[in-house]
Amino acid sequence: MTTFVALDLETTGLDPAVDEIIDIGAVRFTSRRSEDEFTTLVRPMGHISAFITNLTGISDNMVQYAPRIDEVLPQLREFIGDAVIVGHNIRFDLNFLAAAGLVLDNPVVDTYELASVLLPGASRYGLGALGHMLGIPLRATHRALDDARVNQYLYLALAEMAEELPIDLVAKIVRLGVDANWDGTWLFQQVLFHKQRAGETPDPQPLYPRVPPPQPSGEPPQPEAFNPLSPDEIAAMLEPGGALAQHFPQFEHRPQQVTMAKAVAQALSQPHHLIVEAGTGTGKSIAYLLPAARFALENNTRVVVSTNTKNLQDQLLQKDIPTVQAVLDAPLKAAVLKGRANYLCPHRLEGLLEQKVQRPEEARVLAKVLVWLHQGGSGDRGEITLRGAAENAVWQRISADAPACTAEACLRHTRGLCPLQQARMAAEQAHIVVVNHALLLSDVASGNRVLPEYNYLIVDEAHHLESATTQALSFTVTQADLRRMFSELGGPRAGLLGRLVSLTRKLPKNDHQRLSQQAEVATTHAFLAQEALKAVFANLDEFLEDQREGRALGQYPQQVRITPAVRTQPYWDTVNAAWDDAAQGFEDLDAALRHLRRTLADLG
Repeated sequence: MTTFVALDLETTGLDPAVDEIIDIGAVRFTSRRSEDEFTTLVRPMGHISAFITNLTGISDNMVQYAPRIDEVLPQLREFIGDAVIVGHNIRFDLNFLAAAGLVLDNPVVDTYELASVLLPGASRYGLGALGHMLGIPLRATHRALDDARVNQYLYLALAEMAEELPIDLVAKIVRLGVDANWDGTWLFQQVLFHKQRAGETPDPQPLYPRVPPPQPSGEPPQPEAFNPLSPDEIAAMLEPGGALAQHFPQFEHRPQQVTMAKAVAQALSQPHHLIVEAGTGTGKSIAYLLPAARFALENNTRVVVSTNTKNLQDQLLQKDIPTVQAVLDAPLKAAVLKGRANYLCPHRLEGLLEQKVQRPEEARVLAKVLVWLHQGGSGDRGEITLRGAAENAVWQRISADAPACTAEACLRHTRGLCPLQQARMAAEQAHIVVVNHALLLSDVASGNRVLPEYNYLIVDEAHHLESATTQALSFTVTQADLRRMFSELGGPRAGLLGRLVSLTRKLPKNDHQRLSQQAEVATTHAFLAQEALKAVFANLDEFLEDQREGRALGQYPQQVRITPAVRTQPYWDTVNAAWDDAAQGFEDLDAALRHLRRTLADLG
């Protein structure tokens, strides 16, 4: 039976090079029982800050007579033995031990990594939050032994979840983890071994069809004879003893809400534009949703509601619209539609899974997405938690925000299982469509090709519309984006070009050599374009430094608007010249890739 040691440290800071260990806690256990515990305070060479004392409760007085770290490490080494080490963000602890002189080569399992994959929708992945979520009867306290005990129970709970996954999914996670040297791999390797030994057979279906298939819910609303609303009838629903009060005893009558609802009813019925400034506590969402829903139902039409924040979108879909549905007691259909980047592209996911991942965050995000789909995820990014730029960068590579993601491509590659197309289908059939300002403005910019046809629009949080317009109608290119693009393109032995050369090895020798040579040419142009881009960003750095005129960097990012006056400054000439070189590099690369594409097309 495998022996584990749950390990946790408390330290004077976050940097192993300068900070020190002040508390060590470890629990030796198996899947059946706890076996032993190890705990000690450690006397650091320096002082413990007030912040750390407030966080951990450990003060200078408490460690005054504690042993030094070099006295403790041999005892800890003996306690751990050859056990599998379990920890939450365990590399933090192992790096501190290594800096202190104890390098451990035991198998390692990180419960943060496991929880990120097995609990894809968890809002937080801290030890205390996970313990509370899973009902662990202990509390994380920022004392090492307490946290190690919580980690023991957390690991056992997560191991049970991993055992419930099908063998084909576990095998994919193992491959991802091994390729990326991911700290959650060990557990899934053990689960795979046990399933294989038990004779569990894999599911022959590819993983992406686990995205729920489209569920048509009727015909799109078709406008009929115009039926204006009665503002007084709408107002009556919001009065004491009205429909809302009858359905919800806790309903509070608000005169301002009644006034606003009547104004919205009049604006929809006449029709005319309406601007409303509603103070806190007005109940504005119900004030516009109630007349909008009644109007959409009576006229069999569609009303679009645009918000600025995801929180308000969630409130509308999860609370306010169900309230209105209950009050109207009618087949009101509502849907939320988000930007393309919010939806998974199953075809892009499958393509990335076929590649060899290189970074732990790639393995973590892809494994998380696979588990999410297995659990019934719809493909809407809002259902899972992604943290930091690295995880979001992986999502960008599997989202539907790509030129190749079209309705025709979806039907061809995913047999109609595309989450983006499903969301659009639901929006086509809805009376109320909730969007954000960015998507609304993208629809305007594209000539109304993004949203289903509508004639009635409500813009909530309209004071954000100007900034949303600026963001939605512009685009951003970062150095990291470009590096990632070149990395994905690769060369003859890696990336897209490498896979292409590998796939063509079965072709006749002359054809294979021709494609390999063209891939080499494309690789050369890609390298030259990358070098030219480095010069662009280096010159931009100098230009921005010059623009600061010696001022220190402030709290916010430096921004420079490129106006005709700015373009006359000396440093801008060097930026412009560097960009001309980079643009030529991109044109040469584009020509090489087009030539390669034509050759592939000729080979049929």
